[in-house]
Amino acid sequence: MSRFGNNNPVTFRENNLMSKKTKHATNFSINILNDFLQERSVNTDILSYSKEDLSRVLEDFYSNARMKNGELYKKNSLLNIRQGIGRYLKEKGSNIDIITDPHFAKANSCFSSLLRKMPAEGKGAVVHHPALTVKDLKKLYGHHFIFNINTPQGLLNKVVFEIMFYFCRRGQENFHNLHVQDFEIISSNGQKYVQKVTSEFSKNHQGTTNEIEGTGGRMYATDSELCPVQSFEKYLSKRHAGTDRLFLHSKNIFSDDEAVWYRNEPLGVNTMKKFMKNISKSAGLSREYTNHCIRSTTITLLNHCGFESRHIATVSGHRNKSSLSSYCYDTSDNQKKAMSNALSVCKGQAGTVDNPVNAVSESMGSHNSNDIMTDDELVNCTLTLEATHGVGVAQSYSGGLQPKFLFSGCNVTINNHYH
Repeated sequence: MSRFGNNNPVTFRENNLMSKKTKHATNFSINILNDFLQERSVNTDILSYSKEDLSRVLEDFYSNARMKNGELYKKNSLLNIRQGIGRYLKEKGSNIDIITDPHFAKANSCFSSLLRKMPAEGKGAVVHHPALTVKDLKKLYGHHFIFNINTPQGLLNKVVFEIMFYFCRRGQENFHNLHVQDFEIISSNGQKYVQKVTSEFSKNHQGTTNEIEGTGGRMYATDSELCPVQSFEKYLSKRHAGTDRLFLHSKNIFSDDEAVWYRNEPLGVNTMKKFMKNISKSAGLSREYTNHCIRSTTITLLNHCGFESRHIATVSGHRNKSSLSSYCYDTSDNQKKAMSNALSVCKGQAGTVDNPVNAVSESMGSHNSNDIMTDDELVNCTLTLEATHGVGVAQSYSGGLQPKFLFSGCNVTINNHYH
């Protein structure tokens, strides 16, 4: 038996360098460029082009790129197409960088001009995955069957949602392939929590560096009927033992005292893809959300509750905390109102601005920055923040409530008059 493998290096690299979604995006970009070159009746092999020739081709392409119906692509699509072309060249061993190489200055100038044209054509907005509103979040948990843990489908819905929510999952990435052994229920210091104990290949973690990764988020038990750990434990106890895949189809007919509520049939990719869309309709939410919206909700709520970006990134898995700005790109309406009120007071207009820090402090009680907030506390904190235009999270100490301030790169003098 041979000690070493017999993989073809080229095939091995092409099959393992990128995720399936990235490969699809790359092929999508190259196919569009090929369609354009064929219509222009020129050589479609961009690998054979010199930098000068490729720059001229891209200059023409950026100026005239259109969808099949003749309309302009949206901004996101154009950015992805250019990235895909660059990724294809790199994948094929080319040393050409179409974004930073000075030879492509004219082409990139055309690209920038096209992006500036987008707003006038109604194509300029970058589409973000919106976070669930607090009202919709409460509606899900208060619905009579969506998260009803006394029914197989309700229990499944709740567990799927909470795995996405607490572990800040990205859409359906690897989700249908999760296994029971990927998670562990741990008891420590009188507290029980669920933690993911395996690593996986994802958009932010491609396995190509030696960077140290944290253990990610945790899902702690609470004292409420909505305890996520109790729901998870109940779901595991009702699974079919014939497979180790985590999420299974529920039985059509069941009884409360039946040992098994789920079939030996794992949920597929398409079922998982439509998960949030389906329960949005069933629960009558204010809009049709996607799975990725749950991730946005987690990041947005933690941001509103005053957690630092570097701490949120340990849960979301972002390698760069600046990436969180695409989720936390706006403040709430009440925060905007609070800032307007503050400016009005500063210029001498009548009225006062409430002290949101103290209001939030009183509602949250004692909270150490290392504590993990329960699901009820997180919702309550967010509701308080919305109600009081909160801008910070307070930390308790003996003798009263003292705000927790965060400073960076400045000299600070603090006069403490607390007794």
